[in-house]
Amino acid sequence: MTMRAASGTSPPPGDDDEPGDQPADEAVQVEAAESELRRLGLEEIRVRHHGDLARLEAPHRDLATMTSEPLRGEVLRAVRSAGFRSVAVDLEAVADDAGTDPHDG
Repeated sequence: MTMRAASGTSPPPGDDDEPGDQPADEAVQVEAAESELRRLGLEEIRVRHHGDLARLEAPHRDLATMTSEPLRGEVLRAVRSAGFRSVAVDLEAVADDAGTDPHDG
């Protein structure tokens, strides 16, 4: 029996969170969502691509505002208009003080 190595395999979509590692179409989707969020006045929110899911990272001080109506509906519309089907908020994604990554340690 002969086994062949799979060619052209790549990691599942969304595994790479670094913007430089994203395929072009994912980067375009992320930029479109972030642009719409900036239009809503949400300057510091970052979008991470996980296939059909957009994971939003925001400073803790913005979480209550962005998840409460009427802005919540606008956030959903903005992110979905970029092509994402689902939207999730990462509750510990962005520290309020610069230079610290809450996912470290």
